[in-house]
Amino acid sequence: MEYQACLDYMNRNCVSGTPGGYMRTQRMAELVGDPQEKLQIVHIAGTNGKGSTAAVMEAILRQAGYRVGLFTSPHLERYEERIQVDRQMISEPELAILLTMLIEQVIPQLLAEGMGHPGEFELLTVAGWMYFAGRTDLVILEVGLGGTLDPTNIIEHPLLTVITPVSLDHCAILGNTVAQIAREKAGILKEQVPAVIAPQQPEALAVLQETASELQVPLTLVQQENLQPVFTNLQGTYQQINCNTALEAVHNLQHRGLITITADQIAAGLQQVFWPGRMEYLDLDGQRGILLDGAHNPAGMACLAENLKTLYADREIILFLSILDDKEQIVMLQEILPLVSTVIVTRPEHGQRAQRWKQLQQEIRQLAPDCSCQLYEHYQEGLMAALKQLQPGQLLCITGSLYLLGDCRRFLHTVLS
Repeated sequence: MEYQACLDYMNRNCVSGTPGGYMRTQRMAELVGDPQEKLQIVHIAGTNGKGSTAAVMEAILRQAGYRVGLFTSPHLERYEERIQVDRQMISEPELAILLTMLIEQVIPQLLAEGMGHPGEFELLTVAGWMYFAGRTDLVILEVGLGGTLDPTNIIEHPLLTVITPVSLDHCAILGNTVAQIAREKAGILKEQVPAVIAPQQPEALAVLQETASELQVPLTLVQQENLQPVFTNLQGTYQQINCNTALEAVHNLQHRGLITITADQIAAGLQQVFWPGRMEYLDLDGQRGILLDGAHNPAGMACLAENLKTLYADREIILFLSILDDKEQIVMLQEILPLVSTVIVTRPEHGQRAQRWKQLQQEIRQLAPDCSCQLYEHYQEGLMAALKQLQPGQLLCITGSLYLLGDCRRFLHTVLS
């Protein structure tokens, strides 16, 4: 099958969130020879910071000469972003070959066994493992959602597990309290496999420590009060947490004799790391700028607000915003609205979970009646309007949804080139 035909098939048939994803992924992997068992994996879960932590680890390990696979989600612009080796994305033809095999040979067997169609994430997870096998020394593997029943969690013997800060998100699926969500994230912990835990809220930490104790997991806790200043090109104070967590993970692998690395290689890796869409700044003309940040839950929006106050206190901010229906919209708006003068609300082109996007304007007017609020259904029109309004000394901040971020990054490549 051609690449586009594979994507069309996934869009038609592979509905995300279908029950049975864990078991289906297990069976799919079995049918293609369990490629995940051939990989040396660091498994990462958490609410915020998973991608950045994974990217920092990848950059450091690559600088030390290792061939490093990176599996993250969701993508911003292209599916191939999810599957990388040494920060080179899998090519369209290579991904098409793997997806074609799964679609034509494996999915019919799943259907014959009554297991149903795999979701998009399940399919790409197994494709990623197939691609990494034989090409990598280590794989940094980010969960998709939760932990316990996440398709990535069929791996049985990771080298290390890492849990980044846990907060409220995907509450309808994972639970309505931080403790409940932490229990889901703790599902990636494996018996006697070491784990590194980022700074946590007390209720999350209690759950993670309890689970670790039950499984005899050697635990390394990254303490908020003991964070070391890390020099990197990643913007945002929250990246200090992610970088410290990644460093602890690297040191854990080093102390156990699983990798060999020097302080110079660590420093060089930190200087090279890049993670798009997280406090990503685009300078337009020295006086105006665009900030893209993937804040899509209350904790993420609180971090963005903190960094806007710290790094851009001298800028008037225009907010270009979309928030999906299943997010805590009011709480997110309360975090960010006090800092902005104008809000432009739009609907991400590929966000099927943004059907109630117009209601954001009503919520904004209630929460911040003095804030100017505009509405554009098509993000391209809204983004062009925002760019035309942007004056010297102002900052356009694009946030609220990773779908929106991907749409805008793709569009900006065209209009700014």
